[in-house]
Amino acid sequence: MTLMKRRLSRTLIGFVSLLLPSLAHAAKPLLDTSLTFSQDGTAKVSQLSYQGTEKDAESNKIESALIFYAIVMNKSDEATRKSLMGSVQTAVGKIATDKGLQRANIVQGSPFIKPLGAAPNPATLIVAFGEEPGQGHTLELKPADTGNVPMAASVIYVFQDLTKNLSESGLRLLVLAMGGMNKYYRDVSPASAPESVSKAPAYGLNLAADIITNLSGGKK
Repeated sequence: MTLMKRRLSRTLIGFVSLLLPSLAHAAKPLLDTSLTFSQDGTAKVSQLSYQGTEKDAESNKIESALIFYAIVMNKSDEATRKSLMGSVQTAVGKIATDKGLQRANIVQGSPFIKPLGAAPNPATLIVAFGEEPGQGHTLELKPADTGNVPMAASVIYVFQDLTKNLSESGLRLLVLAMGGMNKYYRDVSPASAPESVSKAPAYGLNLAADIITNLSGGKK
């Protein structure tokens, strides 16, 4: 866990959120998260890792999800930001309970899970997480025009997938970082600020690392 925390915090410092297409295509792929929405508004999530070790793959899944949340918050209107932040905080409460970590259903009851209407084809999104040598990690959304994709719902579905599939230590780090990001938005800087795309996930991860360290008696 300690190695994961250090790695996540370090790589976020060099994160580049919006690369030019030429740079994005040059990035070394680390993880692809694919979402396919059906007409009823539900989505299927799948992840393809390009790294061999389970520890690296799990670290990439957590970091990618947090940065994706930050990007969607940054690009949304104020009403959507408020509602999404509330949904994520509700999810935190469902996962981190008085009885311990729960692999809760955080999609159920979400206000963002809505039918897509008369869409002729399923809405699809790939969240491509990579690494640009010398610049840190990158995140590219495919397609770049996400107008037909329910982005807030995508965040909830990505967090749901991780809630089901991460190790217990990974889930603990994720849920604490989710709550930490919301604290950043409440107390430090609004999600609309450009720098929030990198600083909110870093803040959330650092806060999560501090909490875990304190709970373990200060052991690194």
